[in-house]
Amino acid sequence: MSDLLEFFVPAYARDLENIEKVGVTQYHISEPCDFDVPPRQQLDDLTRLFDSLHREKSPTALFSKPELFAALFTYIKAMEDKETSFAVTRGARHKICHESAERLKKLLQICVTYLRRNAENGFRDSLLLCLRSNIKMYVFVLCNTLLSTAPGIDDDEGMSPSFQRTGRKRKRNKGNQEAGIGEDDSGVDQDGREQALSALIDIFSQDILQLWTGELIEESMLTLMLRMLLHMITQKCNIHADVQSVSGALVVLLSKISAQMMARGSIEPNDFVSPMIELVLKSEVTALFFTRFVAETENEGASANHAGRVVTALIEGVAGVALYDVVGDPSAAKNVALFFSEVARRCVSVTSRMSDIVMQTINSESYEVRKSIITCVTEMVIQRYSGPNCNGEGEEEIRDGYLSELLCRLMDCNPYVRNHVVHMWEKLLEARAVPKRFRLPLTGAIVGRLEDRNYLVRDSALQVVVSILNKSWFGSVLSPSLLEEKIREATAAAEVLFESVEMYVRCLEGVRKSSTFTEPQASGLAEEATGDVPVPIEMSSEQESAIDRVISFEASMEFAKLIAKSLTHATSLLDSRTERDAIEAIKLVVACNRHRIDEAEKAFLHVLVMVYEGEIKIQYAVRDALVDVVFNAFSRSTTSLAVQNTASAHKLISFLRGAKEGDISAVDRVFALIRTNPPHWRLISGHFIDALWGIAGGALDGGATLVERRIAMRLFSIVCKHDWHALVSRKESVVEFLKSGTMKDNVVLAYCLKSLEVEGQDPHYQPISSKFAPGEHVILEQLVFHLCRTTTTLSSWLIVADAAISAVHRLCEVPAVVYIYVLEYLAQRVDADVNTQAQLFFVLGRTALKQLVAVDCLERQHLKRVDVEAMAKKPATEQSVVGDADAMHKELGLGSHEYRRHAIQELAQRRKQAIMSEGSIWHRLSKDVVDVCRKKASRSVGNPLERVCAVMTMSELMIVSDQFCEQHLDLLFTIVSDKRESWVVKTNAVIALGDLACVHPNLLSPYLKVPTTGFFKLLNDADVRVRAVTIQVCSHLVLGEMLRIRDHLYIIVRLVADPNETIASNAVTFVQNLALKEKERTGNLIPPLVVQLSHVVPADKFQLAMRSLLERVEGDKPTESLIERLCQRFEPYSERGTKKRQIARNLAFCLHELTYATERTIKRITSEVCYQQYKQWLRDDVVLDYFKDIAAKAKKVGLRIGTERRDKAAIEEWEARMQADCCGLDDPRGSRQLTGDESREAGDQNERDNWDTTADGL
Repeated sequence: MSDLLEFFVPAYARDLENIEKVGVTQYHISEPCDFDVPPRQQLDDLTRLFDSLHREKSPTALFSKPELFAALFTYIKAMEDKETSFAVTRGARHKICHESAERLKKLLQICVTYLRRNAENGFRDSLLLCLRSNIKMYVFVLCNTLLSTAPGIDDDEGMSPSFQRTGRKRKRNKGNQEAGIGEDDSGVDQDGREQALSALIDIFSQDILQLWTGELIEESMLTLMLRMLLHMITQKCNIHADVQSVSGALVVLLSKISAQMMARGSIEPNDFVSPMIELVLKSEVTALFFTRFVAETENEGASANHAGRVVTALIEGVAGVALYDVVGDPSAAKNVALFFSEVARRCVSVTSRMSDIVMQTINSESYEVRKSIITCVTEMVIQRYSGPNCNGEGEEEIRDGYLSELLCRLMDCNPYVRNHVVHMWEKLLEARAVPKRFRLPLTGAIVGRLEDRNYLVRDSALQVVVSILNKSWFGSVLSPSLLEEKIREATAAAEVLFESVEMYVRCLEGVRKSSTFTEPQASGLAEEATGDVPVPIEMSSEQESAIDRVISFEASMEFAKLIAKSLTHATSLLDSRTERDAIEAIKLVVACNRHRIDEAEKAFLHVLVMVYEGEIKIQYAVRDALVDVVFNAFSRSTTSLAVQNTASAHKLISFLRGAKEGDISAVDRVFALIRTNPPHWRLISGHFIDALWGIAGGALDGGATLVERRIAMRLFSIVCKHDWHALVSRKESVVEFLKSGTMKDNVVLAYCLKSLEVEGQDPHYQPISSKFAPGEHVILEQLVFHLCRTTTTLSSWLIVADAAISAVHRLCEVPAVVYIYVLEYLAQRVDADVNTQAQLFFVLGRTALKQLVAVDCLERQHLKRVDVEAMAKKPATEQSVVGDADAMHKELGLGSHEYRRHAIQELAQRRKQAIMSEGSIWHRLSKDVVDVCRKKASRSVGNPLERVCAVMTMSELMIVSDQFCEQHLDLLFTIVSDKRESWVVKTNAVIALGDLACVHPNLLSPYLKVPTTGFFKLLNDADVRVRAVTIQVCSHLVLGEMLRIRDHLYIIVRLVADPNETIASNAVTFVQNLALKEKERTGNLIPPLVVQLSHVVPADKFQLAMRSLLERVEGDKPTESLIERLCQRFEPYSERGTKKRQIARNLAFCLHELTYATERTIKRITSEVCYQQYKQWLRDDVVLDYFKDIAAKAKKVGLRIGTERRDKAAIEEWEARMQADCCGLDDPRGSRQLTGDESREAGDQNERDNWDTTADGL
């Protein structure tokens, strides 16, 4: 045994055959051997080989029998050579790895048994050499097998046919294998890799290490194992989340190898981790793997041993790379950021121990790296420096330094970093890791981010402000008036405890300085302050308590001001076009209402109106906001359900106390959304409805004001509208309330009658029969009474009458009988009261409309029933076929489907005509209406509402009858154009004209052709209210294609210059909606508008209106066509022509706003035909500047595209030509040429002066 040569692990397998490299004192292969086993015989050959090893009694047979190792060596040598690697089949590799790992494990068990048994007697060196060499042989075989590259499944000839078919279905290329799909490159399955790694890990046990001198394994063996590890780590299939066993074994083995190599001292830690750093930069999975390596190495307590040096070097190396090497490589930066973030989450002790190195990378140019370091800081504060983990002033200073750095990073130049910092502060809030002294500075910094230009930062800041409010740091009520009173009381109580006011002030200032947060002067960790340290003043415990109370209230006041500022920002963000902005702003408004912030109720009314937004998510957010503020706010209390619902009712009424009609209508819409959500609708319980009824009737709250009772009754009617069961159970109470006569307010009575109307929704409801006289039915009696009674407050009676007529229409079987009775009664007593005629006119018009609606609804019901019956009778195969037989039956009058439909439509038409036919009460009384309308406006001054009702009634009768409309349409336009008419009459007439344009478009079309008379004349009315209503009606008709005024569009668009902001805003909104609707046809509207608006609209308003239209011109062909048509609008040059100059400037502006992104548009603007049109106007400085900007914009577009533009020379030639023509056509007076901004400003000022003069002339 003394002649045995120890096996050494070569760098390459072929070195074992080279005695010059091995040396005569080391084990070597004396006879070179080549691999010549056919693929189909390899498994059999390996089976015989390993069976021979099993039959050998000695565990070291692989070493003691050279012929066995030589046979196995041929496979390893073949796998190592790239040319012969694919000769070894995948099955052979499986066999080698599995058998070798199994043999190695058995050998290690034998070694452990031997070493423990002979620990006292000593070991034989020769046996130790054999055992050691045998282990190294197996390590050599396993590592080289796992380092090799297996042939593809289709190229593997040694597999069975069934295995080949299975493999062919799962064919994967090399790229997919590297992406983690399929097997390892070596061809060894997961079980084989796991078994091999487990055996290699066992080598590093304390018992096995006794085989080597000093328990240090040879460097060559460690190097081979490290090569194998790094090779396996590069493959996703070994380290991704689905192979935890293999990944965990790699981590453990890497830790063992690291400890051994550091113990040997043959390599520096920085050099050792260099390939690991490269792998961290390579992909996300490798970065996560080394994160796990760091965490497990640290958690095993290895920070003090050799593996800890590797972890330290790895962190330092990655930090250095993050500072200098990832710039310009976003993928590497992202992987480094992932590494730091995961290290902080899994093992915060590493980042805490190496905080100086980690914090240096916060100044990296990569925003991804900065985000990861911010995550590290957050995790350190939460896991290491918060709660019981933070002990001592030194650790508090470190924590404060970290938090100060996070505050500074809220102002980072990158919006993604700012957004991440805000999220980290939210995480700190959830973990309760924000100290008291940081609460106000944090709130101020977060509120400041609400002005951020990036919507992600704004939305995150809104979320954090809501989280801060939910923490209730400074109490649940943040009313400034209440806090000011508390501060005064606390100050007065504290001053009494001190000898003098001066002493109180000194003590107060001293405590303030010690408790106030000071902003850090540097962006690094917190440094020692260089200012003067306040000298502490001795105070008694009572004095300290009083001072602390004052400071607490002052902090609450400052906090309330910051929250009020955030509410202001949130209110402005409610109108944002970004959906997330609006939704997060709604949540903040809800939180502010919960803490009773000033102006929160006003903001909440703004939120309610947002239910009319088109986005369904915003509508649901408004619904949830109402539920949270009104219902959930009291559901957390321990009081009874009745008390909670009463409080909810009072809360909702208090919101609507100063609300407008649109706000209350929004509540109706929100209740409709709540109705669709069963969990939310359960909150509208019987107790809540009883509370509303009790407040409205005065039974629950006798001290409620009239406004509150009106709102309560309105809400009661809204709830009943969405759930008719609520009315049915309280019907008797409602009727008794009406019969009692205790309530004289017409508004309350009107909403009470509206609630009665809801009973008609009951599917089992029996309408009031026409046989009943008004006094024989209790509900009918009340409806007729309120329609026929005299009144001194006609304006509010109109609301009651409208509600009563609607109730009659809904509840009566034949409403016309009741209508006629009421009209006859009022007609008989016209002379008895001054307001009776106005009452008669109002009821006359509304009942006529209700009759028309009733006939229309009945017609649709009958048509629908006929269609359903016809579809049910037809066979399924014929339901979609229209035959000739049906038309023949119709011609013959044989009761076909079409004949029945035609009969129903004819009957409905006769009924509609009967409303205003000769002999009807509506026709008879309409003559009195027309007579009143024919009177001059000055004669109706005594009772203005009578004329208002007359005009309204005439308009409603015109809607009912086209003949009546044709007869009196001139009269209606005469009333509209009369300057003496009141604004109420005019606005009602405008609304009526809008309705008539929808109902009788052919009758109104002749009156809408002249832009200076009739309907359009009201757009220039002196009264702001008339203009406001007119533009709304016009916008609705034009956008709905019910009014076509393409030639007179400028009449509406020019209102963008209206002195009233609301009208101007409505005009701008109309232009924007028109641009969205027209789309491709927008280019046809622009050229005539330019000429028409240039004389009547100043430049700034013109640009505001036209920019919305020009933004919608897209595509080469529309842009090219528009350029040509705009150029054709340039008139001949005139030095004194102010109007022509303004048209030229506006045309140049429109050309400037277009997009010049392609050669076609550039060729069109520079073409000779177009150039000759605007050539003469280049002498105008404003026009010239616009064309220069067009050239500059065309060049920038070319640079942004990144390609060499062929029209670049054309642009430069065009610029030179314009400059030459400008100089050649310059003003001969020789005045100084203004710059672009100066010339445009001077031109705009001259234009405004000219426009003012023109407006005065008009």
